[in-house]
Amino acid sequence: MDGHILLVEDDTTACMLLADVLQGAGYRVTTAHDGETALNLLTHCAFDAVVTDIRMRDVDGVQVLQAATEREIPPPVLLLTGYGSLETAVAALRSGAFDYLLKPVAPENLLQRVEEAIQRYQTKRRQDMAIRVIEQGLAQFRNQEVPVERSEERSIALAPGQSESARKDRYVHIGLLHIDHFRHTALFDGKSLHITPIEYALLRRLAQSVGQVVSYCDIVRATHGHDTDDAEAQSLLKAHIRNLRRKLSPDYLVNVRGTGYMLVDPESTETL
Repeated sequence: MDGHILLVEDDTTACMLLADVLQGAGYRVTTAHDGETALNLLTHCAFDAVVTDIRMRDVDGVQVLQAATEREIPPPVLLLTGYGSLETAVAALRSGAFDYLLKPVAPENLLQRVEEAIQRYQTKRRQDMAIRVIEQGLAQFRNQEVPVERSEERSIALAPGQSESARKDRYVHIGLLHIDHFRHTALFDGKSLHITPIEYALLRRLAQSVGQVVSYCDIVRATHGHDTDDAEAQSLLKAHIRNLRRKLSPDYLVNVRGTGYMLVDPESTETL
């Protein structure tokens, strides 16, 4: 199977044996004998999976895991250790590890988990690339429209036959945030926001339940159009939430850890 693996192991003999197993299965393997080298490689190279020992001097496997999860499309990380405990395994998985394996690990077990990890990663990467192409196309189309400024929005009169309820369906106001569902645009503090289609869909879904927690899976269903598990949904949303917080005030988007996100008006006591 194709795939580029970063193998991090400070024991030279163990590193050589693991590399032989992975290369024998057809993988391209880059080795690092310490955590610091691994961090540098993660910064400059792309990997389909990371296999790392936990216990290493200076920079350990958990720090390597944290660096991997900060990538735009985080590669799955498999942690290896000869000093296992249930508490350590649970902590590793909660930190974002794909799996936690005890050394010495049987070659067939290692290859099975690596294959599963890479398949999931490559599927997600293809999905993200397709979404990015769609976003870019839609953004180019939307950029041809003239943004509605706050003063213009306020001056819009009801068209003949347009009901007040139709106007309310069109506009949503949460503090300084104004969303126009007809134009798929948004203003913040009177300034037009340059948001992607996914960011708009995310805002729209949260605006439907202002002051209420919307689960990660529910949001992804609205933004990406498919069902997924909590962990994958949270990963899909992380970058979009970060971008929206930069464009709005961070106080408007509340992360309820392990559950979902909530859109609030930080100046209103009703949503606190």
